[in-house]
Amino acid sequence: MPASHTFPAYTYECPLEFYWEVYNKRFPNHPLFPFIIDSEIVEQITEENGNEKRIRKTKLEVDAPGWFKTLFDIKHSVFIEESYHDKANRKITIKTTNETLSSKAKMIDITVYEVHPENPNWCQFTQTGTVELLVSVLGFQKKIEKYVLDLYKSRYDESRELDKKMIELYREEILKEQEVKKQQQEQTTTTTTTETAISTTTSINIENNANSSSSAVVSTQTATTLTTTINIENKDSNNTAAASSNTLVSSTEETESSRQEEIKV
Repeated sequence: MPASHTFPAYTYECPLEFYWEVYNKRFPNHPLFPFIIDSEIVEQITEENGNEKRIRKTKLEVDAPGWFKTLFDIKHSVFIEESYHDKANRKITIKTTNETLSSKAKMIDITVYEVHPENPNWCQFTQTGTVELLVSVLGFQKKIEKYVLDLYKSRYDESRELDKKMIELYREEILKEQEVKKQQQEQTTTTTTTETAISTTTSINIENNANSSSSAVVSTQTATTLTTTINIENKDSNNTAAASSNTLVSSTEETESSRQEEIKV
């Protein structure tokens, strides 16, 4: 019988989809997970209903004492992770199996992420690990299985704490991105407002210049018309004065002629 252990349900206080994004950010490597040496997606399928299936190969440092590494002659281990994201039912199932030493031992880790039954914005996590040696190791098969399982169990709490740190880091990252976008939008709005103000001022100046030019032209035309009118009036006055003078001279001459004729008579 393989050694197996199921952990009690654990709650992440974030939506399922948010956690899934956080989970995938640890690959291919991340400072919080230095034991992940490398990781690659070898297959990814999106079904017609939108559900996603993904197969990932991950290379890890062996988290075991020296005697264990020497016994199995390993320096690192490779695991195959098969994940299925049921988007309609908001459920993610991950099955992880060992590729390294697969002919000598079978290690299976199954984790399930579901919506928390009491809060749709939380994610509930359950995990089951199984270890089975496929070959006899000098009669220590059961002891080795138990040791590996105990090692697996001892890392559970540490893994949850790392997940929580990742969640907080991702939240901070999102907040920073939102702040940058907000500043960019404010800068764009300020630039647009400034350009509009400059455009409006330019239009007003153009209109003022046009009005000033028109007023100047009208004033010039008015002054010219007024000057012409004055000149015409002056000419008319001069002509009138000349006519009056001629009339007076003619009248004087006629009076003088009449007097001379009377004297002769």
